[in-house]
Formats: sequence, C-alpha cells, structure tokens
Amino acid sequence: MKPKKASSTTAPANTFTFDLDGAKPSISEYGNTIREANQSDFPVLAGNEVSFFTITMKPGALRVPHWHPNAWELDYCVQGTARFWIVGPDNTRGSVKQVVDVKPGHIIFIPQGWFHAIKNVSTTDLKLVLTFNSGLPTDIGIPVGLNGIGSNVFAQTFDVSPEVFNHFNENNKFFAPASKAGRKS
Repeated sequence: MKPKKASSTTAPANTFTFDLDGAKPSISEYGNTIREANQSDFPVLAGNEVSFFTITMKPGALRVPHWHPNAWELDYCVQGTARFWIVGPDNTRGSVKQVVDVKPGHIIFIPQGWFHAIKNVSTTDLKLVLTFNSGLPTDIGIPVGLNGIGSNVFAQTFDVSPEVFNHFNENNKFFAPASKAGRKS
C-alpha cells in the first residue's frame, strides 16, 4: 500500500507564524526601531486587512507627529510609558485634542487619519505592539510634509517668514532623539 500524499490544502509548518521580535527593523533612527509583519513580510496576512508592528524607543525619544490615511491604529504597551498626543475632527468643524499616558498592559486606539505623536516618557526603553486594519498601512509625517510642500507654503500657513523653516531638521522622518539639555520638550 502506498503512503498517502499530504493534502494540497496542508500549509507548510511555518506559514502561520512570524518572528516579529526577530525580524530585521524596517526603520531604525537614533537607536529607535520599527519592525513589521505586513502582507509583504507575512503573506498569510494578505487579503485580511491587518498588520502588526513593534516600536521600540529610547528614553525621551519622539515618534514624530504623523497620521495614517488608510488605517486606524491600536497600540498595546509592553514596556515603559508612552505619552500620546492625538488630534482629530469632532464633526462640528472643531477638533478633539487629547494627551494620554499609556502604561504596560494598556491599549490606545487612534482613528484612521487622526494626527498623533508618541513620546517615551520613561527612563527605560518603551516597547509598543501596534495593530493596523490595513495589510500595508501608510504614514505621512510632518518632516516629510515640510520637505514635500516647502517652506513658502508653511510660512504662509503660519504667517511667518520662510526663513523660519530653513534650519528645521527634515532628516527625522520617523523619530526625533531625546531633547538636548536646556531645551523644552
């Protein structure tokens, strides 16, 4: 009697697992990292509109203000304390503004398209696990916007001289390091 062949619906053993902590960082700036499991990295997620990220930040580091035009975000704090600034519309042409500290074991939800920033207010590294309702979430941050739109548009927006923006650091695409001594954070 011949041995039975495995069913064509049987998946290889590693298809449904992914080592997120062991993945190479997709972003690394100033010792802060982002690792991701999206539909490109973890194909079993394709078509399921979900992706997972870890973000590890040094004490005092800032995830620059940004928004995700194609996904909401749900973050779980594993280690450290994160301060979140969240801004979005309130449906009356006003805005909702919140500053929230998130500690280990807590989760925070950020609606799709809402502007937000994250700072590690701990004396130790901060680690968050992020979930998005998109297989490939996108991100637009202030440094990218300033670089793409230009200082003249921002100068008119804020009613200041374009020279105000000449010394802005546009290299901090994802993270800004801890504030230098003597500078307010």
